[in-house]
Amino acid sequence: MRIFTSMTNIPEISCGFLVADDLANLTYLTPEKVQAWVDDLNRTTDEELAGRQLVGAIGTGGTISMKVENGIRLPDLDFQGVFSRANSGLNDRFVVKALDAFQLDSADMDYSHIRDVAIALTYAWKNLKVSIMGFLIPHGTDTLQYSAAATSLIMGQGLPFSVVYTASQKPIQYPMNDAATNVKNALYTLEALHANNMAEVVVVMGDYAVLGTSAVKIDDMAANAFDAPLHRYIATFNRMEYPIKLADFLAPARGIPFTPTIWKGDYSHTLVIRSSLGLDPDSIARQLKDKRVQAVIWFAYGAGTIYQGIGDAMMPIAKERNIPVFITSPVNTDYKVDYASGLEMMKQGVVPLHMTLPSALAKVEIALRMHAGDVDAMCRFMVSNYVGEVPTEQTRFVPVR
Repeated sequence: MRIFTSMTNIPEISCGFLVADDLANLTYLTPEKVQAWVDDLNRTTDEELAGRQLVGAIGTGGTISMKVENGIRLPDLDFQGVFSRANSGLNDRFVVKALDAFQLDSADMDYSHIRDVAIALTYAWKNLKVSIMGFLIPHGTDTLQYSAAATSLIMGQGLPFSVVYTASQKPIQYPMNDAATNVKNALYTLEALHANNMAEVVVVMGDYAVLGTSAVKIDDMAANAFDAPLHRYIATFNRMEYPIKLADFLAPARGIPFTPTIWKGDYSHTLVIRSSLGLDPDSIARQLKDKRVQAVIWFAYGAGTIYQGIGDAMMPIAKERNIPVFITSPVNTDYKVDYASGLEMMKQGVVPLHMTLPSALAKVEIALRMHAGDVDAMCRFMVSNYVGEVPTEQTRFVPVR
């Protein structure tokens, strides 16, 4: 694959990464609101803690905080409203101080919201004068897998604290809901990560805790809404164990410099091609000519199964525009070349990825800015294991047979 000296003149890519703790880069939050939250955390005294652990929270909305009017769910509660209803002895163990960032249906989120969360987390960590257990983020289920994966990749390899995302299928104001249990399990997972000097971005919901880079939504009603098709769970909650027992593959924080790669731009620059019967190659070719498309992720049917006609229409345009083309699988497998069509695509320069689609999308945005103009370097970065998004022999999911 050739190395190119110039890939794009799109401003949000060519400007590189933002100063991670500069509150002037916020979009929806105000600097004053973030500063007030950090000041509130810093005012925490030993007397207020009384042996409890301090947690910072960022409320984003989602089903967990909604009310129901005429059968329609609408954003309603702030974080304190959620926490007060979830509290089942939690006040005896934790002091939680929250920043209410958004009150959104998470389907309305884009990368600008994740950017605000990342900036707030970075600013808080760099300006805290008190010890903190970590950060809790209640979120809607629709985009949680994208937010958690992007947060993990944005915060980078030197992440010095843990972030636990949680959500629910039923609003916490429902008489029967899963929200209270999820908040409780999220806090106890955060406690276990802190006690073991670990720094991870994690999703906690239902019976499982999974890495943020491994989470995939699988159900819109069941308590176990998320699974990890490529990775092992990092904790389970169906055995009522305390302290929370964490997976043996987790390691202490790396202790390298904390240098988040927060990018400017609200939307992805990747064209996602989802394999489906009847997908028109000409429509893909037309989309690929859009100048904002700077990479392609081909979502295969499974282990190397693709429609050759799409590749034949796409690859000449991708090569002409110097755009990298990646392929990943929606199922529990690494990308394997078992079929002739897959082998042909590899020969034409398609690069296989072994990670979830949400992780790949966020990682491409980093690659575009980190290695602008060097497609070879982009591809090397994409196939490397950056923050645990690529499963290893120790972390990969092994089905029970």
